[in-house]
Amino acid sequence: MSNKEPARNPGIRRCVARLFVCGDALNSQRARENLRRLRETLDHVEFKVAVIDVNQAPQTALDQGVFVNPALQVLEPAPGMLIYGDLSDLTALASLFPKGDA
Repeated sequence: MSNKEPARNPGIRRCVARLFVCGDALNSQRARENLRRLRETLDHVEFKVAVIDVNQAPQTALDQGVFVNPALQVLEPAPGMLIYGDLSDLTALASLFPKGDA
């Protein structure tokens, strides 16, 4: 048996991110739902998203420079970015992950 990750389809992009939310606040609920919709729309992107509730882990948010939530911290692809808000502009978010060479 090997501990190596299985080979990925070269047309698949990878997104590693953290979604910072504040419990079940309305904007946090919207951000979760909009991220779910984005993930369903982008079949050429493999998402790995950790949801961090700032009520439970405030220091994690502070350590990452997140002072407003909801916020999506994209770690991969490089160079990464921090997107604030409820992620309602799915068109703009989808443009960050164009189809093509990964």
